[in-house]
Amino acid sequence: MSLRIVYLDDEPMLCEIFVDLFSSIDIEIKTFTDSDLARQFITDHSPDLIFIDYRLPGTNGDEVAQLLPSEIPKFLITGEAAVDTKYRFKRIFKKPYEEQLILSSIHEYLQQS
Repeated sequence: MSLRIVYLDDEPMLCEIFVDLFSSIDIEIKTFTDSDLARQFITDHSPDLIFIDYRLPGTNGDEVAQLLPSEIPKFLITGEAAVDTKYRFKRIFKKPYEEQLILSSIHEYLQQS
């Protein structure tokens, strides 16, 4: 069974890049540019990991994370110099993120499960 990841970013090109970098035979990635659609999918399908951009139309990644099931590990990706979050993300990545840092977080999850 593949690792199931959701990536939420309002920029379609960044969604495509994330899929190109991290999808494989063992990693299935579903991307969303709309936070409401992402939340519905996550509720219905319970992915293994969630990566969320900080700046989203009408909301932010911190607010979205608070509305999602707490048992799913969440990672924030941001281009902001500093963000104040209420949600305790597993890790916060700064844009442009280093591919290896995201891969190490994915591998860490795989080793723990």
